[in-house]
Amino acid sequence: MRLADRLPRLAAAPLHDRAPLSRFETFLFSAVATVLITRAYLAATGYPQVGSGNLHIAHVLWGGLLMGVAIVALVIVPGGAVKMRAALIGGIGFGLFIDEVGKFLTKDVDYFFQPAIAVMYVVFVVFYLVVRAVLQRRKLTDRLRLATGLDALSDQVRGQLKQSQRTLVIALLDEITDPSLRAVSVQVRTALADDALGETGFEHRLTVWRDGLSRIVERVLADRAAQRIVLGFFVLQAALSVTDIVYVLVTHSARTGEAAAGPAATISGGVVTVMVIVGVTLLLQDRHLAALRVLHAAIVINLLVGQVFLFASQQLGALAGFALALVMLAVLRTAIRQQELAQ
Repeated sequence: MRLADRLPRLAAAPLHDRAPLSRFETFLFSAVATVLITRAYLAATGYPQVGSGNLHIAHVLWGGLLMGVAIVALVIVPGGAVKMRAALIGGIGFGLFIDEVGKFLTKDVDYFFQPAIAVMYVVFVVFYLVVRAVLQRRKLTDRLRLATGLDALSDQVRGQLKQSQRTLVIALLDEITDPSLRAVSVQVRTALADDALGETGFEHRLTVWRDGLSRIVERVLADRAAQRIVLGFFVLQAALSVTDIVYVLVTHSARTGEAAAGPAATISGGVVTVMVIVGVTLLLQDRHLAALRVLHAAIVINLLVGQVFLFASQQLGALAGFALALVMLAVLRTAIRQQELAQ
């Protein structure tokens, strides 16, 4: 009954399967986090050598191994649940791989080759822009809705389907209007609504535990106090950004931290600043959904671009900023989802 009660609210909103974008962002952000954590760890431990004598096991090898594990998992494990795990493992592997790109761009195998940071930046940004463009061009047809339902059913019978995903997929199936697909979609919908169809083994217990944890996190992120704190942070950041602009205009020089981070970080920071100011302006105009989307985009740019360049000058300090940005991103996603469902 609780599932049925939630369907009308979902059906009233424009429905999309957000799982592909969520998996891709998991891959990309885990790669960025791996680069930051790896470089911070190596700097803190004095860049130790794994091996002895002439033998050195570079972490690019571990990255290749993890990417291989992710690919093999996708090849041999059925269902859609493995895709998120593969995205996380593959992202960590890709981060370990691209972190050593400097070695493969220089004759002397220089890990500290400064332009390597820019190469990582270009790869992350191009990756993100291309995948976003592909996903935005993909139309949600009745056949794609049915295919999504069949994938979900595969997870259902293995006890791996999350409650929130099942709710969304059932609502997607209800939108199918093609007469040739309608009968099959009804059968898939009926099977998805049958709780007795799933397994009750380890994967099912893991899914139940994950669902419970997701609901707790969702309640925390959906709390108005948490959202106000994040939005208040953006207002403060906008005010500080305006102050910085005035400071630069008056003194004709950037602050020390900004200068050390380099021009690329300054440019990306400027873009984020403009987006934050636009987002706060939209908030003041009571255009909340548009404001949240702009601020969400600002956080993504900060994660993919700003944090990578800031690490070059701040090292361990960049990790705290990265963690804070991830929390803010999660809060904004929850707020956007609430606004979309309310419309």
